Amino acid sequence: MSWSKLLADNKVAPEMPSKTELDNLRSIVARSMNDVAASGLSADARFVMAYDAARTLSLMVVRAAGYRPRAVGGHYNTFLALEAADAAFLRLSAYFDGCRQKRNRCEYDFAGGVSDTDAEGLLVAVKQFAMDVEGWITANYPALS
Repeated sequence: MSWSKLLADNKVAPEMPSKTELDNLRSIVARSMNDVAASGLSADARFVMAYDAARTLSLMVVRAAGYRPRAVGGHYNTFLALEAADAAFLRLSAYFDGCRQKRNRCEYDFAGGVSDTDAEGLLVAVKQFAMDVEGWITANYPALS
């Protein structure tokens, strides 16, 4: 997906980012990553918290690139825009969108739809993605680091 296609489809809008905004998003990621480590959480809860960190990290990339996903379909649009920001994120964009669907089921349809393996797999991916995002922002938009 390209920025021009996302703009034409009204999936994103151009909007200048700020370091303060990205720092605020970083605080949300830190909270989610801290909370996911709490003992006694269900696999669903761990998955949802890890997903929240993945979505917020994806939003950081999109915002750094100067776009904001439209509110309608916001999570879906965020992952489409992640792919547009850098082709290196293509595989993760697809993975996180699959996680979005799984997260929706365990949040809105029924409890217990996420396994410990699902939750742990997402958490491992998010930890690596957090490092990749910070490296990407530093390399491409150092003023936002």
